[in-house]
Amino acid sequence: MFISMYDASLICQSIEIFVKLGKGGVYILTAKKDNDKIFTLERQMTREQLEHLRSTSQFTCPQCGNPLRLKIGKVVTPHFAHIVLTDCFTSFSERETPTHLIGKQQLAEFFTRIGYKVEVEAFVPKISQRPDLLIRKNKSLYAIEFQCSVIPTEAIEKRNSGYRRIKIPTVWILRSPLNFNTSGVTWIKLSKFEQSFIMIDSLSNPTLITYNPSNSQFIYFSHLVHISGTSFVSKICTLSIEDQTFAFARVKPPTEIEQKQYWRIYQHKRLKFLTNRIFTSKFGARDKFLNDCYLQRILPENLPLYIGFPISGSQVFHHHSTEWQLGLISWLANQQVDLANVNESLIEAFLIEHCRVLDLILAIDVIQKYCQLLQCINYNLTELVSQQLVSESYLIEHFHRFIVAKR
Repeated sequence: MFISMYDASLICQSIEIFVKLGKGGVYILTAKKDNDKIFTLERQMTREQLEHLRSTSQFTCPQCGNPLRLKIGKVVTPHFAHIVLTDCFTSFSERETPTHLIGKQQLAEFFTRIGYKVEVEAFVPKISQRPDLLIRKNKSLYAIEFQCSVIPTEAIEKRNSGYRRIKIPTVWILRSPLNFNTSGVTWIKLSKFEQSFIMIDSLSNPTLITYNPSNSQFIYFSHLVHISGTSFVSKICTLSIEDQTFAFARVKPPTEIEQKQYWRIYQHKRLKFLTNRIFTSKFGARDKFLNDCYLQRILPENLPLYIGFPISGSQVFHHHSTEWQLGLISWLANQQVDLANVNESLIEAFLIEHCRVLDLILAIDVIQKYCQLLQCINYNLTELVSQQLVSESYLIEHFHRFIVAKR
C-alpha cells in the first residue's frame, strides 16, 4: 500500500532506485540532473548515450545533495556514485542485491502500468522509514516491501508497527525460492521467517505470495495446510506480472481431485512421523507423548486419524499436531471436564503446563477449533482413544469442507 510524502511532481516516469553495495557508499540509479529534475538511468540506454550524458551534465544525490559521478563499466550496471564518500547510505534500511534492485524496478513498473503513482525508497518522515515502493491511487495509499534477504522478525514487526501507526496498509512480497519450478498440490517447507509473511485473505485462505524477477512471475503458495514444524501442504500457482492485478489475484479453491491430494500427502507425512516417533525420542521413559500412548493402550502409528488432524494455525505449536492433540485429550480426561465446558482459562492452563507455542492467543484459538472437531465426532473423554474410531470418510468430508474448500 502506498504513501507519498513528496510533491507529485517529483514522481517521474522513470523509476527512482538506490542500491547499496559494499563499503564504498551508495550506488544510485537516480540523480538530480544539472540541479534540476530527477533523472533515472534506464536499462535501454546505449554506451554512447551514457558517455554523452557524462560529458555534458552534472549530477547530485537526491538524498544528501552531494556531487555524483556517472560510472560506465563493462561489468557493473551503469550507476551514479558519490565523488566523496558520505554516510548517505545510513538513511537506507539495508544493503541491496541486484535481484532486489531489478525486482523493485519491475514491481514499480507494474504498479505504474495499472494506474498507481509510484515512488521508490521514498522517505516517510513521520516514522523515519523507507518502504521499497510507495504507491498511491486516488485516496488509496500502500507500502510495498519486496524482501530478498532474511532479516530478524523483530525488524519486520518494527516496520509494520510504523506503518500501522500512520494507518498505511502494508504488502510484503518475498523473493521466490531459487530454481523453484513446482506447481499444483505438493509438500513444501517454509522457514519460520517465510511463515511470518503468510497472509490471510477475506476467505480465511492462508497464502504466501513471492516474486521472481528473473522470469517476471509471481508464485502463490495458497491454501496452506500445516503438517509440522516447517512442513506444509500447499497449492502452488504461477502468474506472470503482465497478468497480475492489485489487490493481488486470488487462487481458485482446490478442486475435488486436489483436495484428495491434500489429504493423501498430509496423511503420508503424519504416518511417517508416527512410525518413526519411538526411534526419534530423546526422553525414553520420560517421553510424555509415548506415555500418553501407553495409557491409551495404543501404538503411535495406530492412533485414530482425528489425532494429528490438520487445524488452521497449528504452526503456532512447536510440537507435531499428534503430540499436542493427544496431550490435550489426556489432560482434559484427567481434569474430568466435558468438552462443552472447555473454556479459555482451562485451555491456557493446559498450554502453560504442556506446550511451547509462538503465540498464546492464537494457540488458544487453534485448540478451541480442535475441541469443536472432537464435539463433531462425539468424542467421549471418559473412554480410551483406542475404543473410539471414526471413519476416514467422515474426517475427509470435514477436512474438505472446513479446512480446504472454505479457507
